[in-house]
Amino acid sequence: MVMAIGGVILKIKSINLKLMMAFFGVIIFFGVITYTLLVSAFNNYYHEDIYRVLEDNTHSNEKFTDIDEFINDSDDNRSIEQLFWVKINGKLTRKDVRRNDIITSELTDDVIKVIEDDIKNQTEESKRYSFDVNGRKLFYVITQYRLSNSNKLYVVPKLFNRPKITVAYNTLYRVTLRWEPANDILQKQLFSKMALGLFLTIVAILIVFFFLSRHLTKPLIDLSKSVKQISKRKFETPIDINRNDEIGVLANTVEEMRRELLKYDKEQKLQLHSISHELKTPIMVIQSYVDALKKGLYPKGTQEASLEIIEEESNRLQKLVYNLLYIQRLDYFESEIKNQEKINIKEVVKDVVCNMQMKLDNFNLETNLEDVFVRADYNQMRIVIENLLSNQIRYADKAIRITLEYNGESSFLEFYNDGEHIADVNDLFMMFKKGKKGQSGLGLYIVKRLLDINGGTISAYNRSKGVTFKIEWK
Repeated sequence: MVMAIGGVILKIKSINLKLMMAFFGVIIFFGVITYTLLVSAFNNYYHEDIYRVLEDNTHSNEKFTDIDEFINDSDDNRSIEQLFWVKINGKLTRKDVRRNDIITSELTDDVIKVIEDDIKNQTEESKRYSFDVNGRKLFYVITQYRLSNSNKLYVVPKLFNRPKITVAYNTLYRVTLRWEPANDILQKQLFSKMALGLFLTIVAILIVFFFLSRHLTKPLIDLSKSVKQISKRKFETPIDINRNDEIGVLANTVEEMRRELLKYDKEQKLQLHSISHELKTPIMVIQSYVDALKKGLYPKGTQEASLEIIEEESNRLQKLVYNLLYIQRLDYFESEIKNQEKINIKEVVKDVVCNMQMKLDNFNLETNLEDVFVRADYNQMRIVIENLLSNQIRYADKAIRITLEYNGESSFLEFYNDGEHIADVNDLFMMFKKGKKGQSGLGLYIVKRLLDINGGTISAYNRSKGVTFKIEWK
């Protein structure tokens, strides 16, 4: 368990390092994305503002009845250039702002050609366009108008014996243009400030994350060191990590484990010492009697009496070893074996009493037994009752009383004897805790452990005369 917790902590540290690297990568990624989006948003806003200014100078809702009126209506906005085209009998012709003759613009022929192609292909009333001219972007809006009298005819007088020409003006086109500023210092300064601000933000986030990571990893490192000490069976040093977060909960859990392991270690050492002492006594008795018999000596006067002592101590040793082995099996019973079934405790008590009848004939036995059913292991309940009844026989003076009843909420099994009072009932069910007539101090410990496994509890208390052991099943 300790090694498992140590492995979990090391894994948490590895995961934390990976998270830090992942977080750093995510911050850089989103920083680049944010900068790109801000630049794109600025450019979109800037271009949208140019188109808005161009469209504000088109007056697409105005009505014109004359070409001269249409051309001379243009505003005097020196930052915006305006060009005009008219369709004469389906032929597209460009007109000058100041006079009606065709002029040559400062724009190159290639640019004029692109604009005229856009005019010819345009079906909307107004549309935005842009393209690069020698690395500089040109923005323009083409807006088409129709004369208020689309069928108005213009008659050109007959000159030089040529026939009279009738001209029909159908559609007028205004093109408002604006160049992207050649000096982009403001834009570059803005982008550099944005990049600097974003960089400083990333650095600040990383610094905060670094100290936050240290705040999280330092207690994990300390906890890892403590777990390593526990894995080496060094349970004396407490874990002192006072936090109210998940790490604090983990530290408190490990501290509880340390205390339990320390307690268990002390119990194991005490048990080992007690077991050694309990085994040493019968072995020494047997060994001494055997040595005496070899020399022809009889410590109890006769050979038969001396051999009876050896037999008694052998039986005591055998029972002690059996109980010790059975205690080792209790942990397995508690975690693995679950042969619990519905049994009648009355039948178990009657069976045990019947088997121990010869010993009980020396006492005044009184039984008051009801049918009480509980879920438990039959063999384990038999051992519980045998140990308790043996304890009553050992300490009773004249009377033993067994009561089994059910009060509607709980079931009770009581063993009463009229013997001496118990000096300390709190330590009665501890391992190797023996009374005046006790043998090994394991019987009542086994009783308590088996009842814990089968959902029962046991207590003992002194009466005005005698002692009562009480088992309860909820």
